[in-house]
Amino acid sequence: MNEIIIVVVAIVVLIVGVIVYGVISTTMGSEEDVNKNYIPDRFERMVGKDPKKKEE
Repeated sequence: MNEIIIVVVAIVVLIVGVIVYGVISTTMGSEEDVNKNYIPDRFERMVGKDPKKKEE
């Protein structure tokens, strides 16, 4: 049972880490984010999404 808790906590820490990295890197200007969703465009391209600026 302890192993399951450790794995779940590790997964949550990784996900939160990626989100925090995305927010910090886009607000500091080191990563580009044309559609302003705090997910760096490099990550969006890696998963096959096409980052486009949102239409108003």
